[in-house]
Amino acid sequence: MRKRTRFTTLSLSLSLCGRILLGLSAATVATFAGSPVVLAAPKASTSIAVHIEGPNADAIRDDILSFVPETLEVVEPAAFSKSLKGAGQTKPVGDALVSKAQRKKALDRIRKAGKAAKVEGVIYGVSRTNKKKKKEVHLVYVDQNAGDLEVDSAVPLGGSRDERKRALEDLLGPTLAQIAPPPAVEEDKKDDGDGGEGGDGDGDGEKKADEDEKDDGGAKRTRNDVRSALFSVELGLEFVGRWFDYSDPLSQNLRPYGVFGQPALSLSGELYPLAGTDISVLKGLGITAGYAQALGLNSAVGDGDPISTTYQRINLGLRQRLSIGESSVLGISAGLRFLTFEIDAQGALANTVPNVSYTIFRVGLDARVPVGPVALALGADYLMPLSSGPVYDRFTGASVQGIGATAGVLIPVATGIEARLLLEYARFFSSFQPELTDAYAAGGATDQYLGIRLAGAYIH
Repeated sequence: MRKRTRFTTLSLSLSLCGRILLGLSAATVATFAGSPVVLAAPKASTSIAVHIEGPNADAIRDDILSFVPETLEVVEPAAFSKSLKGAGQTKPVGDALVSKAQRKKALDRIRKAGKAAKVEGVIYGVSRTNKKKKKEVHLVYVDQNAGDLEVDSAVPLGGSRDERKRALEDLLGPTLAQIAPPPAVEEDKKDDGDGGEGGDGDGDGEKKADEDEKDDGGAKRTRNDVRSALFSVELGLEFVGRWFDYSDPLSQNLRPYGVFGQPALSLSGELYPLAGTDISVLKGLGITAGYAQALGLNSAVGDGDPISTTYQRINLGLRQRLSIGESSVLGISAGLRFLTFEIDAQGALANTVPNVSYTIFRVGLDARVPVGPVALALGADYLMPLSSGPVYDRFTGASVQGIGATAGVLIPVATGIEARLLLEYARFFSSFQPELTDAYAAGGATDQYLGIRLAGAYIH
């Protein structure tokens, strides 16, 4: 029986984390109609304040800002917070906002702060867990008129972000549309029935219709949304493993290998340069890239001296992004992967270590499926090695194929920011055609790779 010796690993630990916060988008709403002779247009400087307190306050505020009419100015959070303190509200309002019996003093202070900040009204919200242990944000709209509030209700936070946005817009949208000034309209140079100077009476109407069609039919991209993001970047700490073994060994000089838990640094990203266009096919076409490098990896035979070992992975490719339903995403990708695992052995040992240097053509499918407040990531790849490396050169008639799979959980942290726990697996299986005179002989081999990655990602 041949002797089988496993390599061990000397590992080095690494920790990292990152958070970025960014996000704001705007949308337009319908305009008011009125008599130009009798009524004066509302002032374009009409403004509001949006103040949210409690867990995920920034993300909820960004969701509200995404549908505020662009003609309605929103004051800076710091400016309103200063006015709020000046009005005597130095602590969070908290659950007092929900209790109609307890909140009069708080509402008076919010109204006073709005007057000091020179705003039309204040959207004030408290993110909290209610008595039924459900997460919600209770919102009120406070203007300068005392009495019943135009908005005084809660929006649940337990669903997806899209569901939360729709609920917020359903609650606040009518009030915002009512107070928003109409878009600025250029004064007609001459209204004499035939269009004035420079054209006929239908010219301006046709031009406006063309502009409206362009606005309505043009591309719309939602910032921080994975379905229309311009780019995304992921930085993570990965714990990698590799297992190489032979099937049907015929010679005594075949050495298997095993290692797991080795820390590696990983960086990856996607870029969709035409995401902001209205070209349906090209706006979802992106460039993908990724890199991973093991840190401080060493191997050894038994109790022997450590041997420097390199593990490196590079991905380059293209990905077509497709929106499925209201929130799921399907990806179709193809590209190249360069995977290197080299043990710097010397002498006779160098002829037995399973060194590889794969150049792989990869095609795959991936999906992102929201499940409640998180999303699941799933993927499958076909891996076709174009070249394989030294270990396969020792065998007659080596043929290598591979498959890959990905699974994980994506957890939103803030607007455009998510934490990721991902598991990636790749398996290469080979067959040989040994001959009696071969120095190295086996029926085949398997080469498996596993990565468990903890990462933070920013989606723009």
